[in-house]
Amino acid sequence: MGGVAVLMLSAATRGQDYAIPWFTIDGGGHISSSGGAYTLGATIGQPDAGAVMSGGAYVLAGGFWPGAASSDACTGAERIKKASCKNRNGSNLLKVILVDGVPGDDFTIELTDGTQKSGTINNRGKGKGKFTNRPAGDAAKATATWGCGASDVKTYTCP
Repeated sequence: MGGVAVLMLSAATRGQDYAIPWFTIDGGGHISSSGGAYTLGATIGQPDAGAVMSGGAYVLAGGFWPGAASSDACTGAERIKKASCKNRNGSNLLKVILVDGVPGDDFTIELTDGTQKSGTINNRGKGKGKFTNRPAGDAAKATATWGCGASDVKTYTCP
């Protein structure tokens, strides 16, 4: 009788579907290791693993499935290329041009008076913020902050 119960139990378990649920473990502590001019940072459970980190001529594909682009790491070369203010049709227009960023990374440009513009770095590593109706003689600073943590400051003067 015990043998019949075992056969019935094994027949009942054979028809079950198997599944491996998909999820990520985001966050974790940041560990940094360096040697000479090189630094490598990592976390446990990288956010949506597959980050591509780059700096200069070097690229490091990290995570469990390397190859997908990510804005988690700075290039180390992010900068404001130009902050120029020009009179256009009787109104001052300030343009702030960002270069050498990671495509897809977010950025914010803030002026000394607290005015802000935000955007996303394009495929060529560039971003731009336009500020209209700047007052005549406006001389201040534009501070750019990238989502990866980089920042740069450039002064400007409006006519």
